[in-house]
Amino acid sequence: MTGRTAIALLALAGAAGAASPAAVLHLKSGGAVAVSSYWIEGDTVFYEGPGGVVGLPRSEVARIDDDAPGPPPGRRSPAAPRPEARPSPPDRGSQDRWSDEELEQAIARLEEERRRAGIAEQRRRIDEGLANLHVLLARRHAERGELDAAEDEYERALGLLPRHRVARVELGWLELRAGRSRRAEAVVETGLAADPDDPWLLELRGEILYRANRLEDALEDLRAALRKRPGDAGLRARLEKVRRDLSAERGYRRTLSRHFEVRYDGDRDDAAGELLVEVLEDAWDELTRELEVYPTEPITVILYTSRQFHETTGTGREVAGLYDGKIRLPAGGIERVTPAVRRVARHELVHALLRAKAAGPLPRWLHEGLAQLLEPRDPDTVRPALARAASEGRLDLEPFSYPASLSFVAFLDSRYSRTRLLWLVERLARGQPEDDAFLGAFGAGREELVDEWRRWLPERS
Repeated sequence: MTGRTAIALLALAGAAGAASPAAVLHLKSGGAVAVSSYWIEGDTVFYEGPGGVVGLPRSEVARIDDDAPGPPPGRRSPAAPRPEARPSPPDRGSQDRWSDEELEQAIARLEEERRRAGIAEQRRRIDEGLANLHVLLARRHAERGELDAAEDEYERALGLLPRHRVARVELGWLELRAGRSRRAEAVVETGLAADPDDPWLLELRGEILYRANRLEDALEDLRAALRKRPGDAGLRARLEKVRRDLSAERGYRRTLSRHFEVRYDGDRDDAAGELLVEVLEDAWDELTRELEVYPTEPITVILYTSRQFHETTGTGREVAGLYDGKIRLPAGGIERVTPAVRRVARHELVHALLRAKAAGPLPRWLHEGLAQLLEPRDPDTVRPALARAASEGRLDLEPFSYPASLSFVAFLDSRYSRTRLLWLVERLARGQPEDDAFLGAFGAGREELVDEWRRWLPERS
């Protein structure tokens, strides 16, 4: 889910007894709320009041006066902003939050309260709280790359409140992130059946349609979403991206194969389209085996002329291909497949397969190192220059460079194994810190292995 979805949650985590105020939340509307404790989750300030736990959008809180000695036992509060300062959105990495265990305990308490609830209104309020707590737990799983566990928590939230906007939108983006576009589509269509003008669901459907190459339909949904959220710069930029793609690809034909949908100018590139399908299908079995990943949905490949490619993607002339959810190649008009074209096609296919394998983000050096290694590009061609840099004490993985990423990945692959290298991919995709992921995959930390790589370089230079 994108960070643009800042929607207030109402989390009724069980009844709280009256207590002396620990803080006062001053609202921009002019009101003030005395609370026994508070904490921050994302863009929401939660507080414990007489009726339970309530969430306010952080943007609605002008300041927080925090005068009490601290929150009640079992609850933690972050330091409040100075009273004279208007709070800005919190840094998600530094905020103090509930642990998973605390969330699960709160869910268990609310479920017990639900069993005891005697009237429909009590049950409804408890269901709201339970749903929101499941959303918070889902986010924790998603941050760690535990997508199936996150999906389960979102589904539990929607089982309690089918019209829970946050749960539905975030679940849809999660399914899309995991490469399950059909599930994402089912989630969003169910939501739009109940609320056809919801801008967050329209944005999500627009993205699903865009990835399915239904550009005109995607443009319509994104326009409708932007009319509801005219100040959203990110949404406006996405709309402009779809417009550029539609302008470049209007009238394109498509060729379908077992694993690809190739789109191209039919008046110019029939031969090129057929050639690229052959190259990509030839590479498919080898690369899916090498990376141990087997996508179930077709990968889109778009052929442009060189000028169209750079205008549409906004890249410089040095870029020979691009994967941004679709493989984009400046191969329009080719009459034969040269070794360079074959390498570029394989390189971008590796990026697409890594995206399918690892729903979470991977370091650029790992993405590009594997893509170069499997083009294939010979790492010995860059070894002498890197060995000199290592001997002079100026070789590292940052700042990024293609030669260093190729060489380091080749070192890990040859010195250890492809299996361990893929373990690293999987651990990083689950959100593990790099050093923890290296320890789990190789039994040594990242810096230890970088030092070993520096010593390894001169061996055959």
